[in-house]
Amino acid sequence: MLRTYLSLVAGLALLPGCPLLDVQADVQDVCVTYPGLQIPAQPPATTAIERSFTVDQLDSFKDLADQGFTLAFSHGVARATSGVSDFTFVQHADLAIASGDPSSTLPTLEIFDCDGCASADGTLDVAAAGSADATAYVASGSLVVTIDLAGTAPTVDWTMDVDVCMTGAGSYQVDE
Repeated sequence: MLRTYLSLVAGLALLPGCPLLDVQADVQDVCVTYPGLQIPAQPPATTAIERSFTVDQLDSFKDLADQGFTLAFSHGVARATSGVSDFTFVQHADLAIASGDPSSTLPTLEIFDCDGCASADGTLDVAAAGSADATAYVASGSLVVTIDLAGTAPTVDWTMDVDVCMTGAGSYQVDE
């Protein structure tokens, strides 16, 4: 039996142009989280909140990009963690991504956008408006994320955790 197996492996290795290993993989919904984004209490009748933050913990995403995987932004998730229990006040939400590299020429991408996206639970999940390529942004080493919320802003201090999620695809080939 072992002799048959070794003969088969040796025969396959001698086939011209055939890789020893060819793997294709899909990356399903991996996220980077920014915890504890603080939003101060807003004066009554305030209808817009804008906050930006930088995400530098991109090593695992960068490893995928370095291996030739293409990554695309898929959705953003905000979870209320204190001060508010829901997102019923949100009438419109935008999330934009820019490279955190000061020398980058990558444009700011307006990738998440929703109207009427109020949520009665503690989660606001906004799908990407199309398939925005994330690979170059991840390769730049950091992301600047800007969240714009429109609606009657809470008049209390509150915090949220924010996820920026991506999908991807790639292949890996080992030749003899």
